[in-house]
Amino acid sequence: MEVIGVAFHWTPARQAQWQGWADQLGAELTLLHTHPDRKEHPCFVGNDHFEFGAYARASDHARTSGPFVVVNDTLLDRHAHGLWARWLLATSNWLPTPGVYCDVYPAPRERPAEIPDPYASSWIFYLPSQADLSAFSAAVRRTLEPVASGESANSGTAATPELSPAYEAFLRRWLYHPVPGVGYQGPRSPADLARKRQTIIWEHALSRELQSLGFLRPFQGWEYRFIRLVDRLLRRLQTAGRGRAHG
Repeated sequence: MEVIGVAFHWTPARQAQWQGWADQLGAELTLLHTHPDRKEHPCFVGNDHFEFGAYARASDHARTSGPFVVVNDTLLDRHAHGLWARWLLATSNWLPTPGVYCDVYPAPRERPAEIPDPYASSWIFYLPSQADLSAFSAAVRRTLEPVASGESANSGTAATPELSPAYEAFLRRWLYHPVPGVGYQGPRSPADLARKRQTIIWEHALSRELQSLGFLRPFQGWEYRFIRLVDRLLRRLQTAGRGRAHG
C-alpha cells in the first residue's frame, strides 16, 4: 500500500505525523507539496487548483503498484486519523473491485442538478490498483478542464461554468448558514470562503464525472459510519473551541 498525501502546511513535526499514519497502514509514504515555500522539493505540484491539482498529478508520483490512499492534510486536523488507519487496514482486502472508493455524503433535500446523490467528500480516496489511480487522476484533470481552459495567462483568473440559481442558493446557505454547527465549519476569512466555494464546486463536479464512469464506490459498513460520527463530533468540538477563543 502507498499513501499519497497532499501537504500544504508542512513542518518536520507534520512530516512525522504523516509518517506515523502511513506506518499504521504498513504503507509507503509519498507527500505532494502545494505550499510555495516547498517549491524546491521534487514532489512540489503547486497550488493553482488547491488539493485538486495534486490529485490530478497523483498518478505521476506513485512509487508502487498500489493499492493507494490519496488523502489531503485535513486528515491530521479534522479527522480521527487513528481510527481511519485501522479501518482502512482491516477493510482494504474487501475493496478489490476496480473503482474509486471514498467518503460520501447524501445530496441535500432540494437536490440541485449539480449535486449527485451520493457525492464524494474530496479529502480521502482509496484506489485498489495503479489503473484505478490513473483513472482517478484523469477524472480530476477532466473536472478541472473548464477552469484551465478559461484561465488567462495575464490575469490568472478563470472562467466559471454557469451555475443554476438553486445551486448558487445551496452554496450560499452552506457557506453562511446562520445555525452554529450546520454547514461549513472551517476558517471564515474571505479568502478561505472563496477557496471552499471553489473546492465544493469541484467536489460535486468530480463526483458527477466518477458516477458517469461507474467508478464512484462509497465506503460502507457500520465501522465506517461510526468513524464518520466521531469525525463530526471532533469538528463540532473544534468549532466550539474556536468560538470560546474569540468570545
